[in-house]
Amino acid sequence: MKKISIFLAGLLAIACVKDELNPNALVPPPEPEKEYDYTKLVLNELSGAGEDNEKFIELYNNGSEEISLAGVTLNKDEELAWTGGANDVIAPKSVFAIVGAKGTTEKGFSTGFSAKKTVIVELFDPKGNRLDKFQRGEKGSAWGASADNNPGSWSRIPDGTGSFYITEVATPGAVNSTDGTPDPLLVDNGEVVIPEPAGPVVVLNEVSGAGADSEKFIELYNCSDAEVDISGYTINKDESNTWTAAEGTKIAAKSFFAIVGAKGSTPDGFSSGLSAKKSVIVELFDAQGNKLDTFQRGEKGTAWGDEALEDNAGSWSRIPDGTGKFMITETATPGAANSTEGTEDEKVVQ
Repeated sequence: MKKISIFLAGLLAIACVKDELNPNALVPPPEPEKEYDYTKLVLNELSGAGEDNEKFIELYNNGSEEISLAGVTLNKDEELAWTGGANDVIAPKSVFAIVGAKGTTEKGFSTGFSAKKTVIVELFDPKGNRLDKFQRGEKGSAWGASADNNPGSWSRIPDGTGSFYITEVATPGAVNSTDGTPDPLLVDNGEVVIPEPAGPVVVLNEVSGAGADSEKFIELYNCSDAEVDISGYTINKDESNTWTAAEGTKIAAKSFFAIVGAKGSTPDGFSSGLSAKKSVIVELFDAQGNKLDTFQRGEKGTAWGDEALEDNAGSWSRIPDGTGKFMITETATPGAANSTEGTEDEKVVQ
């Protein structure tokens, strides 16, 4: 027994020395930071009526996944009014109400908000990209000039996608009223105004898992009016890297780039398989690792590919190229303009 105790003590001493040399030896690597599609986030309802603790600004998530609001900001009259906290989350197809002006509530916003003055409210993602704006009247020498009073709220009708209307009943944290009247003082009638991206845009444009492996393909499209160097761009299939663009790879303006060949069946293809009848997710990333676009059919379950789906003998194509929804098209067109007609696939997450 004494010999065993001495042996164990020796092992413990070695372990302690090892930990001193490498204190992080047993610390697991950090979880990768989750990415959110902030482009699905919009202003949905605003009210400057009543007492300060009743006034609110409401957001809406048009997407199919939750969005963390940590670092999301609101500017009112071009000054910071609110920043989302670490625990602030907005569920898919849901609202998030920020209630309370002038710091009257713990989770409210810091500025005032009047129902009878000119105003601009802007929504930004954590990187400072403007996502949406609500503007009533013009700035003039400053925001806050007198305007007609609105004792209710301005609501998107329908929620998330419609224009803003004056509604008699405010509904913070709930679905908007379905009836409203136009406000002639609203600029752009409250429509979502997002500036054009500063640089070129590349998206997934057509995906096909039909036929032999050497015929399957993933197609990209350059939506911009300038050539794009996609060196180092990557594609993940089912959350694993399957293709990386070689140095010097470029896509001409308003043009296509087809990556043809699954399972390494062609020299310039991708390394994974691609089935036309299984759940799948294909993601496009730029050279810095920023996710640019996603094609998803079905859900992951315990793993991608578990869900058996209806076979697609053609392809999934954006109609129109670059900007439209993915539709099932009978004829695949790798490296060329997509078909102009297709049918919806209810299993594709748009």
